[in-house]
Amino acid sequence: MKNKLLSEIEEKIKEILVSELEIKPSVLAACNSDTPLLGKGIGLDSVETLSLVAGIEKEFDIQIDDDDLTVDLFKNLGTLAEYVMEKRLSQKDSQPGGVSS
Repeated sequence: MKNKLLSEIEEKIKEILVSELEIKPSVLAACNSDTPLLGKGIGLDSVETLSLVAGIEKEFDIQIDDDDLTVDLFKNLGTLAEYVMEKRLSQKDSQPGGVSS
């Protein structure tokens, strides 16, 4: 269940990279969980990274705290997907009754 959710989140992040940042789908086709988002790999710069954050916040209905915006968060696609998954799960847990809307 957790691995499936993580894979779905990674795919959504890839869709955001294509739609919001115009990263070529052919580049993302060769990507996996270990693909770096910064530098060699996908090669996002700081402005693109902030655009990705905005897209993720909108897509997943989460708030990414400024304190969490570190190089470690964007180490690779997997670390970012795990963060998003944990944010979504903790958000559901904090809602009354633990049920998402």
